[in-house]
Formats: sequence, structure tokens, C-alpha cells
Amino acid sequence: MSSRQILIIGGSTRAAADSVRRAGWRPICADFFVDWDLQQTAQTIPVRRYPESLPDDLAHIRADGWMYCGALENEPQILARLLEENRNLGPLIGTHPETLAHVRNPSWISSVLRAAGLPCLDVASQSAPPPPDGCWLQKPLSSAGGRQIRVWDEVAERSPFVEPHYFQRRVSGSELSVLFRCDEGKPPAWLGATRALRWANPLPAPTPFSYCGSTGPVTDLPDHIVRSITEIVTTIVSQTSGLNGLVGFDFIEDPQQAWLLEINPRYTASVEVLELASGRSLLSPQPVSCQAVSGRVESGRDHGTNENHQRRIVAKQILYAVESISAPDLRHSFRSIDPWQIPIVTDIPQVPLTIDAGWPICTVFAEGSDPVAVKEMLRMRGEAVRSAIRA
Repeated sequence: MSSRQILIIGGSTRAAADSVRRAGWRPICADFFVDWDLQQTAQTIPVRRYPESLPDDLAHIRADGWMYCGALENEPQILARLLEENRNLGPLIGTHPETLAHVRNPSWISSVLRAAGLPCLDVASQSAPPPPDGCWLQKPLSSAGGRQIRVWDEVAERSPFVEPHYFQRRVSGSELSVLFRCDEGKPPAWLGATRALRWANPLPAPTPFSYCGSTGPVTDLPDHIVRSITEIVTTIVSQTSGLNGLVGFDFIEDPQQAWLLEINPRYTASVEVLELASGRSLLSPQPVSCQAVSGRVESGRDHGTNENHQRRIVAKQILYAVESISAPDLRHSFRSIDPWQIPIVTDIPQVPLTIDAGWPICTVFAEGSDPVAVKEMLRMRGEAVRSAIRA
């Protein structure tokens, strides 16, 4: 493994740390959870008050580069402090904090797409709310993972919403996340697509809009949907500077059109699904050439045989606590320190620990060539976690 050290900061850094190891680097991690399995595979940095204290907590760290993951895209002032004050971290691998003001602004995205004559969902501001007729979603401006999103109806109108927010018109369809590599001066490169999980879950998410997991790669996208997504992303990227590295674009796909929901300008939760399914590192130091055809990675760093990986479906599902619980001891489910081996359970909590209702417990994985079998494997592993909680 390379001696290159990469600092990762974010709410949960375990997935990004495994990706960094797949690229042949060594991860140093500072996050909110400090999960047990992360401590087995990466150097971890104590954080006193996440995320406010990050610049001070990292003042003594030396690295060869650094990156952030969710939901630090909502904290550009902290990222800017790290750039200005922490000179020993190396270059930022990702989007510059000044760019976040644009790509995280739904009104800016809407104006760019409309000016280009491209389809986009209507948005409304907090100061001019639309009718509470159930045709809109109320979303925090600093959302991540679907947190606090709700349908804007008469019930919501009578309930307080304390965060700054906006409204976005609802549209029916399949939730699709497409990962691109954005490099200054180059067209965005399609790396792959995943679908959001909305399967029945033995430990359900706190809200219908919470991120529950991903499955992929998606290989059956119609050509007109691929063209639509590519045109939307290319237009957005052309209108901003500083959008670099891995960037996730979330869409709703209906039979005629892909509708952009939001942009996640950082390492996303679906990266490891695509890496494990394809056997290729998406953070690899060598260039990755991709083709926007059916969401399939065409070249990059191989790990294993192409024939095996082209048939592989990988799914990950987050399990949430429906009530306050004592964290189950899942350390026996830790499979391997090999970052290329598809795990059974990850994001394993430390014990003893109390997990409040609505907070994640762990993540379960499944893989195979049959979507039905993969779904059943996820269900069984979720049930095993629930049994561990009862025990």
C-alpha cells in the first residue's frame, strides 16, 4: 500500500475510508460516529464537538490530501477554515467551499436549467410558500440523507419547521443517483448509477424520505434518459467553477424524463456500491475513463475478473433504531480488513452505546446476480440485526 495519507472528514467516514484503501492510500478519519470497524482499518482522530471543532482538532495532523463527505457540504465556513488555517493537510480532493453556495442553492440550479431550456422542477422560497395541496415537498436548505423532508400539505402547514427551507414540486418515479467525476476544463465523466432502496425493512427509516441505502449498478437506463442526465449535468458543470472530484447528482426518473433533485458535491454513499460491484477504484490515482452508456464503468482500476463483476449486483441498506436501544454487539460480523471483500455488516457501533430512535444502527450488504435473491439476503441480514438487538 502507498504511504500517501488522506484525511477524511464527515458525519460517517467508514465508506470513504474503504474507498481510499481501495485506491492504495492510507486513511486518517475524523467523524461523528467513530464506528468500531473504522477503528480496525483507519487511524481515527477524536473530535470534541462535531463539526465546529474540526479545524482545531486537526491542527496537528499532517496529510497528503484531504476530502469531505456528508453532510459537510452544508458547512462551507468550516471547510474554508480548514483550507486557510490547516496548511499541513495537502490539497483538497473535491469541490471548493466557495462553489457550494451555487450548487447547493436550488434557485440557482433552477435558473441555470431554465436558461438552457432544460426541464427542471419548480421551486418556491420560504417567503412565498406554494399552496399546501400535497403537490410539493418542504426541504431544509441544509439537508442530507433526506433528513426532515416532508410533504407540504395542510398538516405540515400547521406544524412548525424551524430550519431555513424551500419547496420543490413533487414528481413520481424511481430515485436514481448518478456519480460523475468533475475535473476543471474537462467534460464531466459518468462513473455509474445506483437506485435508492425503498424495500420493506425490518428496522425502517425515520421518515419516508430518509436515505435507506442503494443498489447498483443500474445497467438498464434508456438512451434518452442517459442523454437527458448527461445534458443536465454538463450544463450545470459548465456554469460553475471549482466543482471537482466525485459529485453525486440525484434524480427522479419517470418514463419520459429525468428530473434533477439535488447535487451532492462530494463523496457519496453510493460510491462503494459501484466500486464493489465493478471491482474498480473510483478514487484511483490513474485516470478513469467512463462512457455514459447504461451507467456502466468502461475502464479504470481492475480488481478481479471483468466477467464476474459485470454480473454482480451490490446493495447496502442502513438499519435505523425505531426506539432508543442499547447497541447490539455486532463485532463478530466483521468480515475482513480487505476493502475489496463485500462485507456482511459495516458501520458497526461501539459497545456499550445507546442509540436513540431515528439514528442509524449499522449497514448491511448483499450481493449476487439476481435482484430478488439480493433483496432476500438484505432482509435476512436485517432480521439478524434485529435478533441481536432483542438478545
